[in-house]
Amino acid sequence: MIHYCEGCFEKQRKIDELTEEIKRLKAKLRYLERREQEGYFGSSTPSSKVPFKANATEVNQRKQGGAKKGHCGHGRQGFDESEADEVVSLAPEVGERCPQCGGLLEDRGTEKRSVMDTLPLRAKRVLYVLPKRYCPRCGRTFQPRPPGSCPTTSWAIN
Repeated sequence: MIHYCEGCFEKQRKIDELTEEIKRLKAKLRYLERREQEGYFGSSTPSSKVPFKANATEVNQRKQGGAKKGHCGHGRQGFDESEADEVVSLAPEVGERCPQCGGLLEDRGTEKRSVMDTLPLRAKRVLYVLPKRYCPRCGRTFQPRPPGSCPTTSWAIN
């Protein structure tokens, strides 16, 4: 056993206390870093709850699905008046006033919608001319739906 003088003994005791405190703080820091990296449940954390996925890059996290820009797609092709078997013009669904706010509606032209209408014996091409009405007061556009057709979807090209 080493014998220290009174002053050296106090200094050595203080050094030992500080050394123990440093070890304790380093262990706590390692624990907090590990919990931050692995999540709150340690290695049992589900991958969806892990705060940061190490192999994911910033580009992969921002990337959206779907086709590339400019891709024309492979949906049903529309047709114009010259290819249509019948052209039907519809009357507007709403009058001169907006049904929501009562403001006057402006005429915004028409929109063409191509529909393949099948009859029992022969398919008939019908082109509906749909009038569009716009309310500048509430910012809504109104347009009638063609009779007997599905709503416009992403796969139907107008």
